[in-house]
Amino acid sequence: MYPDWPRSEADLVPLPRCDGPKLEPFDFKGPQQIQFLEYLGEGTHSQVLKVKILGQIYALKLFRFCWDEDWLGRGPDNEEDDLEANTAFYNYLEPFSSECRAFGRLREAGHEELAVKCFGYVLLDEEHERAMLSQFSNLELNGSCPGFDDMRLRFLGRDGRPPPIRGIVKEFGPAMENMRNLEMRRILRDMVGLQQLGIVYIDIADRQIIGGKISDFSTALTVPHYLLTPELNPHLTPEWISAMEYEAFRFSLHDFIDFNEMARIWNEEHPEQKTKISFRALPRGYGCDGYKFRRTPSREAVYSLVDPRLYDWKDSTVGEKPRSIKGQVGTKQSGSGKHPQGIFRSRRRLQAKPPRWHYDCSQKTAAVLKSDSFSTSIQWVYKDGHIFPQKKTSYV
Repeated sequence: MYPDWPRSEADLVPLPRCDGPKLEPFDFKGPQQIQFLEYLGEGTHSQVLKVKILGQIYALKLFRFCWDEDWLGRGPDNEEDDLEANTAFYNYLEPFSSECRAFGRLREAGHEELAVKCFGYVLLDEEHERAMLSQFSNLELNGSCPGFDDMRLRFLGRDGRPPPIRGIVKEFGPAMENMRNLEMRRILRDMVGLQQLGIVYIDIADRQIIGGKISDFSTALTVPHYLLTPELNPHLTPEWISAMEYEAFRFSLHDFIDFNEMARIWNEEHPEQKTKISFRALPRGYGCDGYKFRRTPSREAVYSLVDPRLYDWKDSTVGEKPRSIKGQVGTKQSGSGKHPQGIFRSRRRLQAKPPRWHYDCSQKTAAVLKSDSFSTSIQWVYKDGHIFPQKKTSYV
């Protein structure tokens, strides 16, 4: 399930191994060499270190081996030790895979400016793991929290060894110290761009803003995804496709509700700031502008700013084009240790104001959609080679 220890550079393939975007390995230009400088902090899914590689300073995010039942929406009816099922969910839901897919999308679409710069993933070799743990004895990477079961031992590699610690190398920058309406507008613009690229559930908060950019995608869902892309499972019923549309809308809308909540919390926690943040993603309320498909008292339409499902992921193709062609973005291809300079991808065009996604529903459903609380309404199960929706909370 987890990436195994590489025996050669050829084993360092883009990850994860499922349909859709992938992240390439960091190019050390030779043997792995990392200088660990400083412990920066931790989150639910990871711990972050300041490091130096090839003379440059980076932030290295190291991922915990989390319990799979904590993965968003994975239902309890899945067999606990079913390697095939766990691998299927791992590729789409596990925090390391989620970040690989989101940053991979930004690379392939030519829009890395929408987030902090990502330089690839790392599988720590044993020498660097020992050095890191010797220097930072407080690191806990075996589970979702200290004292958790040793999840790293659950799915061993081909040689019977625990899998390597996984990391992602990112741009090093300062945390958010001052937040103004101008910065909020820029962050919202980036969020709208991310959703247009099929990246949703960003978990936006001021702690995730580094150097003025969104930095964390450990919960993100990226098209194609079994929730956002019904065609991945040809056996879905119309009822389930409708339920999945509702769920996808909730994820999209709640990113912008979280944006508004980030502004509210910042104002509360920074009373000394003379100019309060007044800018909001949804200025008339939680996705309600009075627009109605059916002019009856029982119906109401809410909206999100983007429909992330519209991203054409099948058109994310690679072509050989000369560097001099205007509008093309170069993409290095890793895995074999070679980086052909003639392989490029076209930069996707984004709209400053994409069409809103209106959702026609009952007043009861609208009240649920516009609430601050958020939890998944669908649980998922793996069977017969596909991921199926299994249970849902009533929303009508």
